[in-house]
Amino acid sequence: MKLKILIFSIFLSNTIYSQSVKDSLLKKDITILVEEMEFMYGYDQIMREYTIFKTFDKSETDRIENLPDSLRVMELENRKFVSDSISKLISRKYINPMDAEHTERLIAITKKYGFPSTERIRKYYKQDFADPEFNPLLILIHSPKKYWEELKELMLMEYQNGIINQCQYGYALWQFTGRKSFQPMLDNGFVMVEENGKTTLKSTCD
Repeated sequence: MKLKILIFSIFLSNTIYSQSVKDSLLKKDITILVEEMEFMYGYDQIMREYTIFKTFDKSETDRIENLPDSLRVMELENRKFVSDSISKLISRKYINPMDAEHTERLIAITKKYGFPSTERIRKYYKQDFADPEFNPLLILIHSPKKYWEELKELMLMEYQNGIINQCQYGYALWQFTGRKSFQPMLDNGFVMVEENGKTTLKSTCD
């Protein structure tokens, strides 16, 4: 029994020390990392939005997203590419390859610094984000399938070490299991709720 306690104490001490080192590294390199990840996030979002809205103008995409449902559907219908081959070309040449690049880079960042959630970033970065919706987790949500097994293990470790919360882990796991069902999220901090006649997923994490 004493041996088990000793082993656990050593493991806990090593984990705390390792996390302390990662926090120090993150604090030291925070500005450069945020600038790099803001670029990755911005590229991820704007290229996908272009295939839907056919514009790089953020104010225009926001305007369309805020339209009533019926008007938004009409607007998007009018903005469709004449041929699906264009959106497929954009995905094949400009989105998918960079998804892989960004995933590999974020894996490397996570291994060195711990996962850079917005909550952790905010501890050391006091400037406004270029995009108020900036969230590094969304970069991994578009990770290619070939990285999923590695990411499952990596994000589980981040969750167990307290670097990400249960809901962040569940959301990531939903992607890494192919988005086949919401069960990974429901098992990890999300609940189904009825709001205005619609069933939605709601986070229970702070």
